[in-house]
Amino acid sequence: MPESPSSDRSPEARGCHGSGRRFLGSSLEDLERYVLTPEAGARSLEYWEQVRDFAVGGMQSHDLSCETRLRWGRLALSAISRKERSRTPQQAMAESAHVRAYMIREFGVSTADAARDLPALCSEILRNVGVSPEAGARLAEGWRSASRDQMLHLRRIKNMLTPLLPLRALLEGDDLAFRETRAWLELVPRLP
Repeated sequence: MPESPSSDRSPEARGCHGSGRRFLGSSLEDLERYVLTPEAGARSLEYWEQVRDFAVGGMQSHDLSCETRLRWGRLALSAISRKERSRTPQQAMAESAHVRAYMIREFGVSTADAARDLPALCSEILRNVGVSPEAGARLAEGWRSASRDQMLHLRRIKNMLTPLLPLRALLEGDDLAFRETRAWLELVPRLP
């Protein structure tokens, strides 16, 4: 995507102009199209971090319509997926979980919208946790004497699960992913 002559100005310098909110000279529509192009893969990780930050701001802007905010949220998730190559799967999952949990809190659960599919989010997090809640409880008891790698693993588990804490009331029922997620959420305060 060619940069506009004013692209050296920070996103903050442009401000928010309703649904025409702009980032580096590009509108939401331009950015949505751009993330699908082959050229997008050549962008730096810093660029995608900036897009993610800006898109999260759009998602959280109550001055915009719900649909526009959802589009900004999906753009944030696209930017996060572009950054995955520089991060562990757990780090990417934690970042994605924060955006998705916010979207669920603000706009409700929807199995028709992958970004707001709570059972799918729980299942994805659990796949990235890598241990059972029982094993996690044992590790949590002795984390202070654990190796650095084990502590880091527990911290990443906590980072993935923490966005789900405000969604606890939605995790009712006998769904296996919900039961296991509830067990993990009980452990979050005990994790480093």
